[in-house]
Amino acid sequence: MQITSKQKHMLKTFVAELSVYRRRHTELVSVYIPVGYDMNKIINHISQEQGTASNIKSASTRKNVIDALERIIQHLRFFKQTPEHGLACFSGNVA
Repeated sequence: MQITSKQKHMLKTFVAELSVYRRRHTELVSVYIPVGYDMNKIINHISQEQGTASNIKSASTRKNVIDALERIIQHLRFFKQTPEHGLACFSGNVA
């Protein structure tokens, strides 16, 4: 499957929009999944990260990170396997 020029433009626009977001705390989560990687392993790894995130001292940061990880897990459950060109997921609280 070839990427059309419209899709390339949409991707560039999206990446430019993401580059604007800056936070003082690490509340933004990004997950990059290469082609052919087992989605179940990724979901399990992110679930483990949720447990690690429970050690964050700031209550609001902890809640935002755990919520972001949960949203990524919910999104990844829609996929049986990684798409042809891989997958990048971004989640977090941007105020």
